[in-house]
Amino acid sequence: MFTRVTLAATAALLLVGVGVGGTAMAQDSIKARKDGFQTSKNAMAEIKDLLGNDKVAQVGPAAQRMSAFAAQIPTLFPAGSDKGDTKAKADIWANNADFTAKAQAYEAAAKGLEAAAASGDKAATAKQFAAVGGACKACHERYRAD
Repeated sequence: MFTRVTLAATAALLLVGVGVGGTAMAQDSIKARKDGFQTSKNAMAEIKDLLGNDKVAQVGPAAQRMSAFAAQIPTLFPAGSDKGDTKAKADIWANNADFTAKAQAYEAAAKGLEAAAASGDKAATAKQFAAVGGACKACHERYRAD
């Protein structure tokens, strides 16, 4: 009898621990994606300023920060991370293939911005900067609550 009670109690604690751990992991994902999106927002502002001051050669590192984060985006939305302090819409999980494709488009646009900046061509860099903004907007329109 003691063994059954002990086993049942242990199993209950493990299940509670898994639930708590899952919640903690979801909250970690929310924090990581919020931090990454803030980094991207800061990079966009930095690039806008650099382009306005004819500093095309300095755009690359900011664009690289965006592409590095973009590569992580699909992994930062695990099941259960739709609860808590997040603006993520349920459509992310319902249409994950499209969401992932949009994250990949953002990554490709940011890598294109790195390449344009490396060329030194201000017009091409500005055009690609607009493409990055378009990739952000395409995802936000469908998958981010205001």
